[in-house]
Amino acid sequence: MPASASLPIATLRRRVLSLVSPDALLPVTCVLGLVVVLSIWAFYFDRAEQEKTVARQAAITSSENIVLIVATNLEEVLGRATLYARIAASEGNASQPTAFHLNPQLVGDSAYVRAAVFDAAGALLYSSANHDREPELQQLVARAGDSTPDAPRMTIGRPAASGKYPWRLPVLVRLDGDRGYYGAMVDLGYFLGSYRNVDLGPEGRIEIVRQDGAPLALMQGGILVPGREMATAPASGAIVAREVLADIPIRVTVMQDPAVVLGRLDAQHEAYFLRAGGYSLLVLVITLGIAAGLWQQQRLHSAVAVSEQEKQRLIAQLEQEKSRALALASQDHLTGLANRRMFQEMASAELKRARRSRNLYALLFFDLDRFKVINDTLGHGVGDQLLKAVAARLRGAVREYDLVARLGGDEFVVLLSEVPSEDFVAQLAGKLVQGLSAVYPNLDGHDVETSPSVGIALYPRDGQQLDALLLHADQAMYSVKARGRGFFSFYDASLNASSALHSELAARFRTAIQDGEFCLHFQPKLTLDSLQIVGLEALVRWRHPEHGLIFPGDFIPLAEEQDFIAPLGRWIIDAVCRQLAQWRADGVPLVPVAINVSARQLRDERLLDDFTGALARCGVAPGLIEIELTESSLIEDAELAQRNLDALAGAGIRMALDDFGTGFSGLSRLKQFPIHTVKIDRSFIRDIRNDTNDAVIVASTISLAHNLGLTVVAEGVETKDQLVHLKAAGCDQVQGFYLQRPCAAAQIAPLLHKRFISFQPT
Repeated sequence: MPASASLPIATLRRRVLSLVSPDALLPVTCVLGLVVVLSIWAFYFDRAEQEKTVARQAAITSSENIVLIVATNLEEVLGRATLYARIAASEGNASQPTAFHLNPQLVGDSAYVRAAVFDAAGALLYSSANHDREPELQQLVARAGDSTPDAPRMTIGRPAASGKYPWRLPVLVRLDGDRGYYGAMVDLGYFLGSYRNVDLGPEGRIEIVRQDGAPLALMQGGILVPGREMATAPASGAIVAREVLADIPIRVTVMQDPAVVLGRLDAQHEAYFLRAGGYSLLVLVITLGIAAGLWQQQRLHSAVAVSEQEKQRLIAQLEQEKSRALALASQDHLTGLANRRMFQEMASAELKRARRSRNLYALLFFDLDRFKVINDTLGHGVGDQLLKAVAARLRGAVREYDLVARLGGDEFVVLLSEVPSEDFVAQLAGKLVQGLSAVYPNLDGHDVETSPSVGIALYPRDGQQLDALLLHADQAMYSVKARGRGFFSFYDASLNASSALHSELAARFRTAIQDGEFCLHFQPKLTLDSLQIVGLEALVRWRHPEHGLIFPGDFIPLAEEQDFIAPLGRWIIDAVCRQLAQWRADGVPLVPVAINVSARQLRDERLLDDFTGALARCGVAPGLIEIELTESSLIEDAELAQRNLDALAGAGIRMALDDFGTGFSGLSRLKQFPIHTVKIDRSFIRDIRNDTNDAVIVASTISLAHNLGLTVVAEGVETKDQLVHLKAAGCDQVQGFYLQRPCAAAQIAPLLHKRFISFQPT
């Protein structure tokens, strides 16, 4: 061990020995050892409890997902009985030769064992098994005959108590017009057999129960159990997830035994406790050894305790002097900011972190205009007060973790850490120039006016070392002095142009909407099976009279920042409706057009009126409009978003969730909002052929969306390989540059006449 490391330990030991008597040393050491042992056990006990909590939460989430999937699939299976009932009603007399359409097994529906049709009086008209009687179904017919006219169309019975077919569920659907009943026997054993390999543990189970509590079927440990043998209630503390089927008097329950879930951690927790025991034994041995050593050392050094205390007092005094000297050496005595030396040390350390993080940093170099004149005319006292005021304004205008320093005289410097963009730097620099140019009142009785000239250098573009950044920022500052003072300039001249363009667009935005400088381009959405155009997405462009066509990425953030997004959104809604009306007048076949709606628009109370008003003025049907929302817009003020979306859906407008997978949406959010379509973000499509994770995410998203009855659209398709993979995964619709780039309405009209996209694959 180095001498520098051993000295503090020896010093600490002598301090302890000078304060603690030999009789008290051993008890104190034992108490410390006991505290360490208790801390070790507390740590491992806490870790074990945390792992149990995580395991239980994972089991709850798993149960909720499984019960949702089982309920969705069961709802689909039982819902087909309504479809067969419609076929039965359209067939009329079931004794005709066409009655074979009523047998689901003839069309490959293995979940249905047999079917029957009854007239309104309950007489059997048709049996797919050629039976003279259908006792289980006729019991339901008798019960349905006694029900009121407004009773549900579907009636669910119970499997036969005889035990011959314990999983066959009688289902009865009243035919349209009360002309009779369609009955079927659904094989719950066949349905539950597909979940035989779902791992819920030996005590875990999937239950299917009627809403009145009558048990129907049970899957436990991969084994089917008849409903009559089911337990009436879950065990105490069981992990339970339930889902009620819509319009069908059945609920699905998934249960897991927490003892089984937590039992998987027993071996790991046993290892924890063995490890804690070993560490505890080691601590006890070390504690006894330290106590014995301290006892011996105290006897040897008790004679020098007084001199040691005096030495420590002198050392403490030297440390205080050192700290004060360091503060004087690192701080500017006038403003309290970091001086040049401290700034160089701290900024160099920040730039080392920047090289690891690869983030954008900015160095701003300030020089006060006319400062020498103020000193010469008003005196150095006023000049010093002005420097203090400038330092206070600078420190208050930047973030807490940004570095602010005075290099000397009237020169200040600011290092902005991890800035998001050059535009952010330009906006902040403009605010700093404006803030520092305001009048400084009552400086020794004088109201002083000055302005800063600011030069800006960006890391790593303008240099990767502090000296290079300071040099380039200084050069940029002198270019400001040469051009008139009182503003800022980047070392890279192209960024000055970008900042000027930003300011120009912000000043022109409102008049651009009024003067009709914005236009719409449209990109088709195609079905994957036939490449037929089934929809369009409207994309806004700015036809600037001087800069030409400007794309949304350059002005939509500006619209959000300057509160122009709501007027621009209203213009887009009106322009889309007018274009649809124009196409209809020209005889162009119409397809739904999707409009992107921002989070701020979704919180606008006028959003419903904007859509309904534009549709009424142009005479356009609401079904021709689709709204595309991002996941983040649903999270911000979810209550107002829910009200607006429900109102729009009630008006007949469809909803699509854009960029799905990049936010925080899940199954529950898709069920909460009136979403009809899910658009998979292009980031998952880009490398779908090579990235297994992306392929799995896309396939899972398509499967879950289809189970919820949603249409799936993949955006950003740019290659033939992506198209082939999406078709194999079962995606419904696609859009992207590979199929058709966005173009003006005049170019879209011929494509709508053709209705199909024809192209030469590359």
